[in-house]
Amino acid sequence: MELVVNNLSKTYPNGVRALKNVSLRIGRGIFGLLGQNRAGKSTLMRTIATVQEADQGSIHFNGIDAFRQPQSLWKILGYLPQEFGVYPNITAEKLLHYMADLKGIAKKSERQEVVTSLLEKVGLFDVRKKKLSCYSNGMKQRFGLAQVLIGHPKLIIVDEPTAGLAPVERNRFYDLLAALSEHKVVVLSTHLIEDVSMLCSDVAVMDRGEILLTGKPSEIENALRNRPWEVRINKEKVDRYQAAHQAIASRFKLSRRLTGFKITQKK
Repeated sequence: MELVVNNLSKTYPNGVRALKNVSLRIGRGIFGLLGQNRAGKSTLMRTIATVQEADQGSIHFNGIDAFRQPQSLWKILGYLPQEFGVYPNITAEKLLHYMADLKGIAKKSERQEVVTSLLEKVGLFDVRKKKLSCYSNGMKQRFGLAQVLIGHPKLIIVDEPTAGLAPVERNRFYDLLAALSEHKVVVLSTHLIEDVSMLCSDVAVMDRGEILLTGKPSEIENALRNRPWEVRINKEKVDRYQAAHQAIASRFKLSRRLTGFKITQKK
């Protein structure tokens, strides 16, 4: 079971080149796509899910050409975008029934069995009769994952699933994804290093539409060892340090003697 992305490129009408010759081979397990905002992660996710077209390149999964056979891919695909809508005035149970019906599970008894199993899997069975407008962000994300799992997809794509979640909900989502990944290909995009270190067997670092590094999290960590460094300085020295070094991030910290905190990277 393998997802193969080859030489994928995408330029939007406004001239932004979101993908630049992206090539990846992704096997079973959780593959992390790590990058900051506007790195091109969501564009890549949408393109793999055939939500949008690429200018060039190809995507294959288990012998299926995603661009030429999208309907065949849809049958084994589960896609959770970063932002997804729900009908607020309907219960989770009823909406999952509706989604399962759309997926082709027409027999009511079979559909009920599937819906019950999914609600139990994502920890929402006890609140299945509540309207989705009453759900927290974490509960909505878990509901979204339940939708994704209808039909037993072999390829699962989740885009920034833990963004904005409380630590408890984030850990719960980690556990759900980890349990799913044994027999599936799961592609996870995130800007959180913690997501990658906790979940992913392999990772690609992406920036401005390009893949910069690929490998196992430990390998990438070793490759970057001793390259970033941090220093504590007074705020009067911030401009001088920014001129001399490439700044990754900075934070202010008040104290009697220390007024600035700076993280920089050697050029």
